[in-house]
Amino acid sequence: MDVRVSNKYRPLLECLLLLAIATTLRCLFIGKTDLGRDEAFSLYMSQLTIPDIVKILCKGDNPPLWEILLHGWIKVFGISEVAIRILSLIFSVLTVIPIYFIGEKHIHRFAGIAASLCYCCSTFSIYMSHECRVYSLISFLTACSAWLFLSSIKESKPFKFILLTLVNLMLMYGHYLAVWVIVMEFLIVFLIRPIRQKIWKPYLIHAIALILFFIPMFPVLFTRFLDSGMNGTWIEKSTGLADLYDFMWRMCNIPLTTVVAIGIMLAMLVNWVIALIHKEYRFGTTSILTLLWLVPLMVSFFLSFFTGFLLDRYFYFLFPPFYLAMVAYCIALFPKRKAGQLALTAMFVILMVNSCSPDSSTKRFSGWHADIKPIVKQLVEAKEHDNALVILPENFDKQFVYYLDENHEIFRTHRKPVNYYVFQDYLHQQGYYYEYELPQLDQSQYSRVVFPFQDYSAPPSNLP
Repeated sequence: MDVRVSNKYRPLLECLLLLAIATTLRCLFIGKTDLGRDEAFSLYMSQLTIPDIVKILCKGDNPPLWEILLHGWIKVFGISEVAIRILSLIFSVLTVIPIYFIGEKHIHRFAGIAASLCYCCSTFSIYMSHECRVYSLISFLTACSAWLFLSSIKESKPFKFILLTLVNLMLMYGHYLAVWVIVMEFLIVFLIRPIRQKIWKPYLIHAIALILFFIPMFPVLFTRFLDSGMNGTWIEKSTGLADLYDFMWRMCNIPLTTVVAIGIMLAMLVNWVIALIHKEYRFGTTSILTLLWLVPLMVSFFLSFFTGFLLDRYFYFLFPPFYLAMVAYCIALFPKRKAGQLALTAMFVILMVNSCSPDSSTKRFSGWHADIKPIVKQLVEAKEHDNALVILPENFDKQFVYYLDENHEIFRTHRKPVNYYVFQDYLHQQGYYYEYELPQLDQSQYSRVVFPFQDYSAPPSNLP
């Protein structure tokens, strides 16, 4: 009786422990970094009315789901750095649940614990949990989608497909590149005959529902992909395998773990080739997880040679299936040797745990986070004590106003009409100018000219 009760509650207790670990690691330094440029954009948009959020964002690169959620969140919890990031942290922590149960139910007894620990101790995942942007939500939804998809294959029930439809619809309205998840699930059903025969009817209804609900966004999606393909983006094009390795590095924390992960993947590739030769290959969970993370990454890497878009945070949704696949590889390489399974899995998990760096302020990655508050303080002091001219880059306006206006009244009060220049107008009133205005200014009347950003694509240098 005691053993039965213990086994019944074991998954729950393990999952709660993993959630506690993820929460602790993500809470430690959540308020240490200053507001990032993209965070300021999301905060700006979320202050608008929901109709305006939908109207504006549905025309650009950012679907509206995250800003709509943030709109309701800040009405309750305010707009401090910590308050707005808690929402991202919650989704980051909750991602442990689908990762754990995918591993527990579909891979191996200890796979859920191992994959969850890798995710918990992923430095980049911690960094994303400190970013008030959509990426943690998309990662959570991707893990949920994979969980529901695998569960539906194992046991086809209507409520699972209803949930899968809701999750995938949120993915599509959360981030355009997350459509990769839905595309890969569709290809798996379409190409793998046993799966197709088992679930084709409910999956077809699921696919039709997704298309119908996403019809309003198809023109935008087509236009954005066409424009990016023809005119490029602000992201540099890939130049070689180093870019792919750098992305793997993000997943694995440090170079050593990255090399070990590549070695495990190559060994798994050899194992699959041998199985194919001997006609012993079986398409299962490991293959599905591989398709979910590897195909989107490799195809996107190839396309990034033509137009730049392979950015670590844009493809953060690949992290959960990657960690699950890595653990599945470690187990599959030793099908009849539990000691080998445990040893290889433990080695990879220990490397991830040991290399974890939860202090996000020391990791810039591709997110633009700088120490803004000290710069704002020095610029304010320069204007107060000197006859100073302060020149700002145009896209610095929201961050500067956020810290210049200590009560954040400007962020709270702009509602109608929507005014993209409200922050610049406020700064003009305070006597701050922008680079594009520099030729029109008579600098000779100022005793000091301050440029806080000589190159504002990088963190700011020291003030002159």
